[in-house]
Amino acid sequence: MGMWTAIALISVAGIVAGIFNDRGKRRNSRETTEALEAIHSKVDALENELRERVETLERIVTNPQDDLKRKFEHLDKAS
Repeated sequence: MGMWTAIALISVAGIVAGIFNDRGKRRNSRETTEALEAIHSKVDALENELRERVETLERIVTNPQDDLKRKFEHLDKAS
């Protein structure tokens, strides 16, 4: 085998290895992207749920009728 044949074979082997390496990176990149999208959707759902809970709590705390009811209950417990 001559020097030029060896150089050609090494070059072809390097190109083929690079192609397989790129394919592996793209596949892992897609999997990572899908996993991040799933996490993002879960975080969005939790954020919406927490917003609703906070709004409900704010409504309860700021409602004057509930505040008056709590004061009467506190007076009943105190006596």
